[in-house]
Amino acid sequence: MRVEYGKPQDIDVWMALVEEVRWNFPGLETQEKLDDHRETVLKFMRKRQAICVKEGNGIAGVMLFSRGYNMICCLAVSPAYRRRHAASMLMEEALRNLDRTREISVSTFRADDEKGVAPRAFYEKFGFIEDALIEEMDYPNQKYVMHPENSERKFRQISVNKMVREISGILSDCEPTIYVYGSSALNDFQLGWSDIDILVLTERKITEKQAQMLVGLRQTMLEKEPGNPYYRCFEGGMLTLDAFLRRGTDTVVYWGTSGERITDGYLFDSFCMTELIESGVLLLGKDIRPQLKVPTFDDLYADVRHHYGTIRKHAQKTGRSFYSFGWMLDIARCIYTLRTGRILAKTEAGKWALENNLCSDPDALEFALKVRRNPLDYKDNSQVFDYAETLAEPIQRFADILEKELILIGEQKDVKNGRG
Repeated sequence: MRVEYGKPQDIDVWMALVEEVRWNFPGLETQEKLDDHRETVLKFMRKRQAICVKEGNGIAGVMLFSRGYNMICCLAVSPAYRRRHAASMLMEEALRNLDRTREISVSTFRADDEKGVAPRAFYEKFGFIEDALIEEMDYPNQKYVMHPENSERKFRQISVNKMVREISGILSDCEPTIYVYGSSALNDFQLGWSDIDILVLTERKITEKQAQMLVGLRQTMLEKEPGNPYYRCFEGGMLTLDAFLRRGTDTVVYWGTSGERITDGYLFDSFCMTELIESGVLLLGKDIRPQLKVPTFDDLYADVRHHYGTIRKHAQKTGRSFYSFGWMLDIARCIYTLRTGRILAKTEAGKWALENNLCSDPDALEFALKVRRNPLDYKDNSQVFDYAETLAEPIQRFADILEKELILIGEQKDVKNGRG
């Protein structure tokens, strides 16, 4: 067997293999869809992004890949050639064409799909790691990612997957749905500063025994892997979907920065809800986001006003902490939301504020961004924390600008509502 790049003259033999295995691939159910796929294959052939394994005049396996998206798009092997390394030959050739310094993605069947057993094992053999649950062509799939060697994102995702497995094991009879949202989902996570925001929603009430197991799970996992820096980063709530939707009382397991506890309520503000709906990553269960109400601009405005009050109250004095720099980025994010009605990652919001000359102390905001990008480089730098203690005045001056934005929007709302 040999690997060759597909040529237009191969298309009939190529499509004969596709028709042979079409039952295993959603989106190829009709002749019209097969014809569309044929045209897609020809486009990939013209870009030298279609490869096949040949034996004699026949084709044993085919693959489409995208250099632009750095992904594996399609892989199929004839049943007669399985367990003869045709898929491995295709993967090895594709990886020689893709950028190993960036993430390489592929989608396949989910763990609970019998079609997924062989392909999932195959991708894992090559170093792909489970990622988000997705839907393609109205069929439930799972994204897999091959990360650059030793990338922070790789080790974080491995830890996230372990945490999800532990939680799902404890709540196996409760039908849990698990999301990650916030900085980790927005590609703005920085180890040493950021949290891994997690939300667990169940169909059935969490029992007292399960709650006791969950409340200490971060510590339990850290005891098993003392050197893992991610388990202590997890923050969020675990409760029934019903209580989450109606904002009612429930048995809630809460993980926070200052500790963990079993409580009776857990509420999302409009920023968290928007992040969950727009960019949350589904890791387990069914996607319940269609049931959620998208926050309005008035909701976001109200939460910005609340956050503004918190800044005025608690940032009159700053301490020797990275979170002192965080106030600057929080204000930038609030101003961005007031002006656009959208949510932006904190780092991007800080950059946006600088580019638009919105900060009265740009040096302080630039320094906050520098620390945000590489917090581990500064964790033992006493001069950085000396500077953090001086940030109260720059923060309050930046809050003055946020106050003006709030007043302007408030006046516009009054005019719109006939109160101006």
